[in-house]
Amino acid sequence: MKNVQPANELNDDIIAEEKKPNPLALLRSWDFSALFLGGFISNVGSYFTSVAIIFMALVFTSGLTENEATRAIALMTTFTLLPMLILGPIAGVLVDKFDRKKVMIIADLLGAVAAFGLILAAQMWHLYLFALFNSAVRQFFYPAKTASIPRLVKQDQLLSANGFIQTTSQLSRLIGPLLAGFLIAAFGFDISFIIDGSSYIVSAILLFTIRKDLKPEKTEEKITLRSVGTGLKDGFRLAFTDKIITFVIILFSFTILMIGMIDPLIVPYMNFEFGVGEKEFGMMMSFAAISGLILAIIISVKGQLKRKLTFMSVTILVASICLAFLAIAPFAPGGVVWIWMGMILVGCINVGFNLPFATLIQRIVPNKDLGKISGVIDTVITAASVTASVIAATLAGVIPTSWIFIIITICIALAGTVGLIVIKYMNLEKIAQLREEEMIAILEQKEKESVEVEKIADFDEQAKLTFDEIMGEEGTPSPKPSLD
Repeated sequence: MKNVQPANELNDDIIAEEKKPNPLALLRSWDFSALFLGGFISNVGSYFTSVAIIFMALVFTSGLTENEATRAIALMTTFTLLPMLILGPIAGVLVDKFDRKKVMIIADLLGAVAAFGLILAAQMWHLYLFALFNSAVRQFFYPAKTASIPRLVKQDQLLSANGFIQTTSQLSRLIGPLLAGFLIAAFGFDISFIIDGSSYIVSAILLFTIRKDLKPEKTEEKITLRSVGTGLKDGFRLAFTDKIITFVIILFSFTILMIGMIDPLIVPYMNFEFGVGEKEFGMMMSFAAISGLILAIIISVKGQLKRKLTFMSVTILVASICLAFLAIAPFAPGGVVWIWMGMILVGCINVGFNLPFATLIQRIVPNKDLGKISGVIDTVITAASVTASVIAATLAGVIPTSWIFIIITICIALAGTVGLIVIKYMNLEKIAQLREEEMIAILEQKEKESVEVEKIADFDEQAKLTFDEIMGEEGTPSPKPSLD
């Protein structure tokens, strides 16, 4: 950190900047607008497929017992997670070596192929194949998108930028499942796959219009198996030698290990316990987005969030409350009303953890390492998700689902509490804030150096033009006078 302005001298300037956020200024940049609009459209389409594929699985497993059907659907979640576990770190390394714009476009086009291919699905293994392929493709898209945001906006706009991304994510969650439920009930499953595939194509077109250079920094290193292996090693080393990132990975992984058991069980649970169908489930998913949408808008407009780690831990405690409502539903009067009460907090959980998490990583990790770090984080978290889905499928036929939810609720509440204690004991918030300030100072120094280089280049160009003009007016200069 040599030649970096001391953090305490920068603190006042940084706070002054953050007190005057202007999130709407982000929309003046077409490049950023194209990124988040494309994400919004493709997310809406993805929710159509998410709803359709689960209820299609229920149709394919209609001849099985309740426990067998639950296991079969839980296995689909496992197929979705396996590519994340295997390809996550590799994709992160490669994203740092290729043009991120091209990576996102190709991923969207392949996503369209996968969605249209679901029209031909006729057996359960077809859904497993789709889950495997589509998940593999998205492993390249998300690190590329995460690493592109800091190239499209300024450092002091990162929280607002991620807030916009989360806002559109929650808005798509509000719109997508609601429309999907009614359209599937009216026209069948195929309409969902057509809409999803088309949304990927629209997203790819919008990404194509981005003008900002999203290519990696120039390097002489060639892409080989050895260089990819070195990148993987560096990614894990950087992630697990960083106190802040290590803490977040451990906290988030344990939480995902618990919540991950909910995902493969929730739809069979609602269907078998309360008779929830496509329409009702679509409405519940849309309803779940309301709290997340409100929170994302508030944070985007505010433009600052200093205690990001504390915010994430508190969000985990909120998750335990959400799951408690789901767990007591079969035993409490009103039944499905408790399900609705729990679902309204789901969107809040997604935003409350993902938004500060993404912003913190983008602010403390150099952009050249952001892809590989994101890949490592996704891989570790996915390993927890894979483990969770296997555990869920195993427990489904042994323990009532409501009791599984109760156990998970207690574990998540403990995780959030321990997280808050560790943050305070290890003074992690202050460390994280100092890291952010140091990174801003480094980027400011690089920007100044870049401006100086441009000025020198402009001066040299101007001098050359002036010389050419003089030569043009006077012709070839006469030879130097001789002493003779």
